[in-house]
Amino acid sequence: MEPSPPDPAPETADVPAAPAKPRPRVLRQVLVVGLSVLALLCLGGGAAAFLFYDKATKPDLSTPALVTREYLSAYLVNRDDARATEFQCGDHSGLKNVRALRDDLDSRQKTYNVSINVSIDSVFEESRSGDEADLAVDIVLSTTSNGSQLRRVQRWQFTARDENGWRVCSGHEVT
Repeated sequence: MEPSPPDPAPETADVPAAPAKPRPRVLRQVLVVGLSVLALLCLGGGAAAFLFYDKATKPDLSTPALVTREYLSAYLVNRDDARATEFQCGDHSGLKNVRALRDDLDSRQKTYNVSINVSIDSVFEESRSGDEADLAVDIVLSTTSNGSQLRRVQRWQFTARDENGWRVCSGHEVT
C-alpha cells in the first residue's frame, strides 16, 4: 500500500486573526488622558460659570445718575438695606437725611394706618467736577386717604463720588 499524501496545510492567509487585546498599559494611558481632558473641561466650565455669575450680580456703578436711582430704589422703595449699601460711599454719614425720611414715612404709616408709596421720578446730573457729581432727584410720595389720591413731590440734592465706581455720599431735601 502506498502511503497517502499528507493533508494539505490549512491556509492561514484566509483566516482572520483574532483581535489583539489591548495591553493594560495602553488602556491605562487612554484612561488617564481621557480623565485629564474631562477634568480640564469641568474646571474651565466652572470658571466660566463663576465669571458669568459675578458679572450678572455685580451692581452697575458706571454713572452717578444710575447709582443714585439704584440706591434710592433699594433704600426707599424696596427697603433693602443690604442692596442699598452696595451703592453708598465708604463714609455714608451724609445720608442721615435720607434715613430720617424713611423713618418718618414708617412712623406716619404706623400712626395713620396708611400705605405710603415711594417712587423715583427723575434723576439727573447737574454738575460734575473730577470724581464728584451733584444730582437733582424728584422723589414722589403717594397715598390714598378717604378715597382720594394724595401725591407729593420732593426735590432732593445728592452728591455722588467715584470710589472705584460711583457711590452716593450725601443727600438732602431742597426747600
